[in-house]
Amino acid sequence: MSTQLPLKRTLLCSALTLALAACGGSDGASPNGQTLAANDAAPRGAMSEAAMVDEIASQLQACSYDGSPVTVDAHGMASGRDGAGQQVVAEIMKYTGLPQNFDVLPHPQVPNAAAVILVGDDKLPHRVIAYNEKFMADVQKATANNNWAPISIMAHEVGHHLSGHTIQPGGSQPPTELEADKFSGYVLYKMGALLADAQKAMNTLVPEADGPTHPGRGKRVSAIAEGWEQACAQQGGDCSGTVASPTAPARPQAADTVAQNTPTDTKPTTSAPTTAPTTTAPSDAPAFPTFPTMGEDKPASTGIAAKGPVDVLPKPDANAIPSKFGKFVIDEVGVLDAVTRANFEKQMYELAAQHQVEIVTIIAKDLHGMSGDDYAYAMMRQLRVGKLDVGNGAVLVAAPNEGQVGVAMGPGVMLEMRDYVDLEKDRLKGFIEIGLPYCKAACNAAQTEMVLGAAEHIAHDVSHWDFQLRYQNLGELMAKYEEISNARMNGQDIEPEQDPTWRKIVRIEGKIVSRDPASSGQAKWINDIRQANVGAPIHVTTADGRNLLVYVDPHTEALMTSKLEEGESYLFIAREASLSQNPEDTLSFDLLSYDLAAR
Repeated sequence: MSTQLPLKRTLLCSALTLALAACGGSDGASPNGQTLAANDAAPRGAMSEAAMVDEIASQLQACSYDGSPVTVDAHGMASGRDGAGQQVVAEIMKYTGLPQNFDVLPHPQVPNAAAVILVGDDKLPHRVIAYNEKFMADVQKATANNNWAPISIMAHEVGHHLSGHTIQPGGSQPPTELEADKFSGYVLYKMGALLADAQKAMNTLVPEADGPTHPGRGKRVSAIAEGWEQACAQQGGDCSGTVASPTAPARPQAADTVAQNTPTDTKPTTSAPTTAPTTTAPSDAPAFPTFPTMGEDKPASTGIAAKGPVDVLPKPDANAIPSKFGKFVIDEVGVLDAVTRANFEKQMYELAAQHQVEIVTIIAKDLHGMSGDDYAYAMMRQLRVGKLDVGNGAVLVAAPNEGQVGVAMGPGVMLEMRDYVDLEKDRLKGFIEIGLPYCKAACNAAQTEMVLGAAEHIAHDVSHWDFQLRYQNLGELMAKYEEISNARMNGQDIEPEQDPTWRKIVRIEGKIVSRDPASSGQAKWINDIRQANVGAPIHVTTADGRNLLVYVDPHTEALMTSKLEEGESYLFIAREASLSQNPEDTLSFDLLSYDLAAR
């Protein structure tokens, strides 16, 4: 990243509400009477949260609400890559099971800590956690030198980036803030924090009342508890809140350094762990259920006991707060070969790091009355498989006790793999019907590979697709399209694969005119084949009057944090489908995700 970073409207002034809300009370003081100051400026006690957001925007010289690019001096960030926050985040990442998709950069102009997206000189978005070292020191003082407090703040910002939240100006969205809070609680349990430690910063610094972009203290503390308790249940610990994780250090190893300006040699890494994360089976885990008999010529399983690690998944709940869950193989019955599983975990980790695709395979103990597909989609949402913004995840489910399988694909993966869904289901059925009955005490390597083959096939087929957000607005895309079109008109032979606009991902702001484009005069532009293969289109108009048809996969809305409503404006992230230089023509896109536009 260069020292001069042009920013567009994609920079979030979503600085962590711990600071915003702390300054948004009647007197600006935390509940213990201390006022947090990010720098030596005058106290901000009288400022509202909205005013504080504006001040942050001003300090960063960013958040251009008209969309025009501005330049921020990022010298402080570039020169501080080896700050102590880097070390703390590296420690957090050890417990996530996921590759890091962001940089960690200290900067004195950042009042606290913030998940931001910077559009660099390469015109690509770069995810960054920017933090103020003095603010972290102030947090420790305000929380009676609780070392976990600044770590929870950094974990919150990590959760935003690992989940792929659409970060935008004008503040964050309450649902994604709760997701990040839940992730913070989840990872802090794994690191060894007590529940009170995980909640300390929130309980100390955040007011009870809801703000315009962030929920109030009660909701956020509850989200942290939900994540902490979920991690505890998965590891079979004492979930009373008074006992730390039995598999993690009792105290944070890097907590004391977050407020110090001590350089380290720690760098962001995307290298795979040498071994897959393991989870200890709960002491009260039920015995492995009996499999149904698959045929007289095959040995029937009778009361097979779990031999490998047993994972614990949350029950599917459409109202539950999603939280990133960093495993690529989840075995609720403990039947898979441990070595094969570990090697596959490493393979899927590297896929996520190199090609930005996340594929999770689940051996489910119980579908909770759902179909295999519905369960797969429920888990995709609750575990936030893939990055929310580009829909680059897939969940594969084999449920031996119900004899069912399921496949869920994020919108980005489904666009490329729709014709192979049945094939992946056949691979999963092969494991249940052919491999599993012979597993006896536990599956061997060959039998385990049978259930993992579906993920390997998806990985192979989607790894060459680009899941990078290439264009920050429609104008950028259309300018490049015009350039390529003119080149073709001048005789240049450009194949689709070499076209820098073909099937690329773009961010578009627009208003939904109609969920039924035919009724709004767009019938002639509807591509029936695209509608059948992708999903029904919606009619969207941009601020400059361009008409768009945005095709929506039928599962997409259930994965998002809000519904699509006529008359509302959104930030759409979509893959190009059909463009035209004629401004009277309707353009077509395939939807990957959306978020409410800033108001």
